[in-house]
Amino acid sequence: MNDAHMSHAPIASPPTPHSSRPDNVRVWSVTLLAFLLGLFLSGSVILLYETKRQDARRQQVTGLTVKAAHDIQEQLNRSISSTYALAAVIRQGNGRIDNFQELAREMLELYPGLSALQLVPGGVIAEIYPLQGNEKAIGLNLLDKANANKEALEALRHGSLTLAGPFELIQGGLALMGRLPVYVKGAEGQKRFWGFTAAMIRLESFFDTVQLQRALGGEFNYRISRIKPDTGTRDMFWKHGGDLSRPVSQKIVLPNGEWTLSVEPVGGWYQWRVLLGEGGLVLVLSTLAALTAYWLTHQPIVLRRMVEDRTRELCDINDRLKTEVVERRHAEEALQASELKLRSIFASLTEVILVLDAEGRYLEIAPTSTKRLYLPPEELVGKKIPDVFPKEQADFFIDTIQKALAAGRTVTVDYALNIEGDDVWFTGNVTPMPGGRVIWSAHDITERKRAEEERLKLEKQMLHAQKLESLGVLAGGIAHDFNNILTVIVGNTDLALMRLTPDSPVTENLRRIEMAAARASDLAHQMLAYSGKGHFITEELDLNRLVEEMGHMLSVSISKKAQLVYDLGRPLPAVTADATQIRQVLMNLVINASEAIGDESGTITISTGSVECTAPHPGGGWLSDALQPGLYAYVKVSDTGCGMDRDTMAKIFEPFFTTKFTGRGLGMAAVLGIVRGHLGAIRIESEPGRGSTFTVVLPAGDAPVQFLHAEGAPGESWRGSGTVLLIDDEDTIRALGRDMLGELGFDVVTAADGREGMEIFRRRNDIDLVLLDLTMPQMDGEQCLAELRRMDPRVRVVMSSGFSEHEVSRKFLGKGISGFVQKPYKLSALREVLSSLNWESSRKLR
Repeated sequence: MNDAHMSHAPIASPPTPHSSRPDNVRVWSVTLLAFLLGLFLSGSVILLYETKRQDARRQQVTGLTVKAAHDIQEQLNRSISSTYALAAVIRQGNGRIDNFQELAREMLELYPGLSALQLVPGGVIAEIYPLQGNEKAIGLNLLDKANANKEALEALRHGSLTLAGPFELIQGGLALMGRLPVYVKGAEGQKRFWGFTAAMIRLESFFDTVQLQRALGGEFNYRISRIKPDTGTRDMFWKHGGDLSRPVSQKIVLPNGEWTLSVEPVGGWYQWRVLLGEGGLVLVLSTLAALTAYWLTHQPIVLRRMVEDRTRELCDINDRLKTEVVERRHAEEALQASELKLRSIFASLTEVILVLDAEGRYLEIAPTSTKRLYLPPEELVGKKIPDVFPKEQADFFIDTIQKALAAGRTVTVDYALNIEGDDVWFTGNVTPMPGGRVIWSAHDITERKRAEEERLKLEKQMLHAQKLESLGVLAGGIAHDFNNILTVIVGNTDLALMRLTPDSPVTENLRRIEMAAARASDLAHQMLAYSGKGHFITEELDLNRLVEEMGHMLSVSISKKAQLVYDLGRPLPAVTADATQIRQVLMNLVINASEAIGDESGTITISTGSVECTAPHPGGGWLSDALQPGLYAYVKVSDTGCGMDRDTMAKIFEPFFTTKFTGRGLGMAAVLGIVRGHLGAIRIESEPGRGSTFTVVLPAGDAPVQFLHAEGAPGESWRGSGTVLLIDDEDTIRALGRDMLGELGFDVVTAADGREGMEIFRRRNDIDLVLLDLTMPQMDGEQCLAELRRMDPRVRVVMSSGFSEHEVSRKFLGKGISGFVQKPYKLSALREVLSSLNWESSRKLR
């Protein structure tokens, strides 16, 4: 029985080494394969992430580099523009600049990047500001062959600004030198080369002004280089930090070349600590994959062994289940903590974060701390955008969502919402999500938008002021030359009429020429008024009285269907002004209002009053230079006519601009010149179909000293005697002056400029009077007068100019001129001035 029992009992035999060896080979083979596969997949993901991170970082650095390069170029252009300002002053003075030191000091304060300014007449450095430390440069000839300067020769050849350097300074450091050739009006109206205006920019001071280090920050290495124009090699002249391997570069365009700004993060584009961390993560993930594979392949072996020990297997399973329950509980607790953390982060954000679907339905609204929501969250969730916003704005939002979903990337838009009665500007980033959803995050940019609008407004005002100033300079120059031509026409016509018999058939023709010349003279005076150089004979005026005195003249000057209405504020402070010019302003404004009304019935209202000015630059469309704070009187002309659009208002004060008929256009330009000449301001308010309002304000103050004019005119029989020296650069005016003075009984000696006149005066001792032109090349009237007074302090000088007597008398007050005759002048005007002089006293002194 024992043998039989033994034959039926199961006999457990341990596994043989031959059966376990294939299992081990299979387990380790699968484990190694899983490790390699995990290494490949995790490495690929990390590499893709690292590539995107590097691309984002390069884009960030590229943005900083572009901005820094733009700041350098803008500051450099602003600094070297000082040469254009100096050149404008030199051209305006026709080669003279008396206040260089004061101008240079103001420009150095205005342009912080500048280190020094130079005047280089004829190519020789004559003046430098500041002079200290730059004394050795005085007298250096930039165009001399021994000291030839390529950039100076290049500027002269092309007639444009060139920028030299960087080069080492004697006193240490690097500097740039900008040189601008200057041309002035020469003989016979041709341009002649005057010299250069130069600006020196020390790089150290310049980059401190640009704040390049602050703009890029301390986490970047950078360098600035250029291509040498003579060798073609690259010259690195400014750097910060170590060497660069793969920098981001941006070109900086210069007047005659270019720089390159290269930027690279400190330590390169790769952060080794991050790379090491990412490599460790790859190893960890690969190891986990290998362990997982090892566990999965080894499990059948474990199960087979667990059959041999069923109890131990059940205990292990039970323990493992307990462990999984604990881990799941911990995972749920961690998930709840993460959700609370995320909600806390959203609650601290100041941006609006929304989740919407493709149809614009609000799915979720992050509980942010901002109060810039169009409606409360509970009123938005579940609704569609068209249910909340007006159609035009809703279509814009829906189109933006569709663009983001179609492009598969973030779309950025700027938009405005009316929240609690205010227009609030946002910049929104719309990012697509899986499932046809988008995340819309919006940031309040209202303050930035308002700042940009204010900046654009100030830039437009500055450009308009510069445009008017340039046109004023042009009008003044044309009027001056025009007066010289009219002097010849008027004078010769007057002489011809005097020498003809009354019954001559050409008398009527000469009278017509005289009338046309008088009209041309009025036009020249209007151009001087527009340029701001037509200074006036001023007195204290009551604007109310002036308006009332002009009532009849205004009523007959306007359309029969227009009605004049007066609204005069009383009392008014007195203004110091030229009554004739103010009448011209009022007449032009009223006629302009009448033409705006046209053939329809309408009303023209003239109002007066006073206003206190507290800001040097009043807002609201005023056209003026900086106003001094104080009390101002105003006159306002309003009409119910056709009105103007913005383009017309922008051009209405330009010379010869008109919307009526040809032959008009200087009236409103002269109005602006007269107002600016009186240190006042003018404002336009108009809309098409709603009429226009012109408001002119004038400063209320004491009247300046007035120039006294001799009363009474000499008889036509008055004649003089003696020798007169006539100095004028115009041949035709010298010939006319010789005839007129000869007609008055004088012997005449002529000179073509101030230097020739001085030589003649020095050689002769029989000259009783000098008739001197104010504006001449070589030596102008002011310089010639000073030299004549130096040679003979008792010399009698009568000044001649196209400017007004008030302007010339004020300029030469205390300098000893005996009289003044304004161009164009007739024989009677010249006789009146000369007859008023004390000839007997003059001959005794001479």
